[in-house]
Amino acid sequence: MTRPGRGVWPALWLLVVAAPVSAQTAPKADEPRGMVLDRVVASVNDEAVTLSEIQEEGQPVIRKIFQDFVGAERDRRVDEAEQRLVKDLIDRRLLYQVAKKEGMLPSKAEVDAALEELRRNNNAADEAQFRALLKAEGLTMEQVRRTVSERIAIGRLLARQIRSAIILSEDDIAKYYQSHQDKFRRVPEAEIHHVLFAVGPDKDEAQVRRRVEEALTKIRAGADFVETAKQYADNPFGSGADLLTVHRGELAPEIEAAAFNLPPGGVSEPLRTTVGFHLIKVEKVRAEPVAPLSEVRDAIREQIFQEKYEAKRKDYLASLRANASIQVFLKEGEILGASQTARDDQPSSRRLP
Repeated sequence: MTRPGRGVWPALWLLVVAAPVSAQTAPKADEPRGMVLDRVVASVNDEAVTLSEIQEEGQPVIRKIFQDFVGAERDRRVDEAEQRLVKDLIDRRLLYQVAKKEGMLPSKAEVDAALEELRRNNNAADEAQFRALLKAEGLTMEQVRRTVSERIAIGRLLARQIRSAIILSEDDIAKYYQSHQDKFRRVPEAEIHHVLFAVGPDKDEAQVRRRVEEALTKIRAGADFVETAKQYADNPFGSGADLLTVHRGELAPEIEAAAFNLPPGGVSEPLRTTVGFHLIKVEKVRAEPVAPLSEVRDAIREQIFQEKYEAKRKDYLASLRANASIQVFLKEGEILGASQTARDDQPSSRRLP
């Protein structure tokens, strides 16, 4: 389902959806209008789904659409949202029915713990403040408790039916890496300590160069690069030898060549540019145009897992649907809004929540 905007606390939207606006609430300009009376709009294995349940989830969706779009694009998105809402709610009802049958419903203590975590994530000092925060979003504690309980049960079911059945091998990861090289391309980067010995109208270049060479001699004899830089350097851009992460194309050619050709721990010869002499010490280089497999293995594993998980979830839901008795008693546009948005002060031809 399309989520509403980030709102006050994004963590809340991970678990719950906003409640319907009261039928008596006066609509603002250019907002959806007119709540239809509640009734059964679908049946899932003889369990009723009411219009108010769908509108409860649809309210934040339709508000976001009305905020962001107008005209034909708004109408198209409203129609798409309506179809997704009905499908998503039926799918969740099917999953919840199985979870309930399999004895996977959470205990009161587990729901209480999840609500407590939600309260902390939203920086509510106590339950009273949490309820006030929920009320500001059009929610009640009862609605949130119901939704949290449903999510926990469905999560357990999917973990058993799908997550536990996904097995990933190193061969899977290697094949994905080889066939998706473009995803792992990067600009080579180096981590360097850099120090500038400035040359200008008031500084004799020969004297500056002698200071550079004296500092370099000490460094190559074992002196600490940073401490020596503090003694000898004149760096208007920082203090001592700055630690920088640099990429190809960002540096003067002389400095870039040293940064990407020296080994880790290597110290450059004096490098002359328009502003003076530079010394660099290379700490780390990542010059490969493609990230090595060892670096991206965990990300690939997660990507493959998510792809397999989503495919298996769709297959599992398709099998539940195929063996379920599902009836929908809705006309197009009855849930969320009009396919013909009111224009030129003409009333909409469809009812809006």
